[in-house]
Amino acid sequence: MDCVELRRRFLGARALLLLPAAALLASGCASNQARVDSEDRRSAPAATAAATTVAQIRTDVDPLKRRFPQLGELSATKWIGRTLGKDGGSGVPGPTDVSLDGFAQVDPATLASITGGGTWTEQGIDCPVPGALAAELGDTKSAWLHSESFDRTVTQSQYSGSFYFDKRNSRVFFCTVNPKSRLD
Repeated sequence: MDCVELRRRFLGARALLLLPAAALLASGCASNQARVDSEDRRSAPAATAAATTVAQIRTDVDPLKRRFPQLGELSATKWIGRTLGKDGGSGVPGPTDVSLDGFAQVDPATLASITGGGTWTEQGIDCPVPGALAAELGDTKSAWLHSESFDRTVTQSQYSGSFYFDKRNSRVFFCTVNPKSRLD
């Protein structure tokens, strides 16, 4: 058997071994997309197809209310939900990780109640702000109130998330990975 024949057989065998792995990877990606779409379909039936497209800005509040009930009534929201690990997202998380980043108006009384107790620091937003939202947020380098204790209260240590409050404009900025729905 010459080198050419040996190489042809080796490559053929390798392709047979990789075929099941490729099918498994494709099915995992498809099932993750279905999970993200079905979770938000309840609150945004018309926007389902674009719900997880990178940089697709959403304005519906119901998915946020289900995930962050501690924030009270929210309005004038803009947020982006996307699957991490593809389309330019972070390469570190697995294909099932989903981020929710955005901001919303918070009732001034609720904001005062939230930030009135505990340990809060005035600082800039530490997590990446999606470019599609940055212009509307304005200065993200200072004057936002943050509390790691409040973050843990909202996330209940079940997912990663940070919440930054702008008292001047009664807004909250949130950056989360895999936020859990609390009202299901």
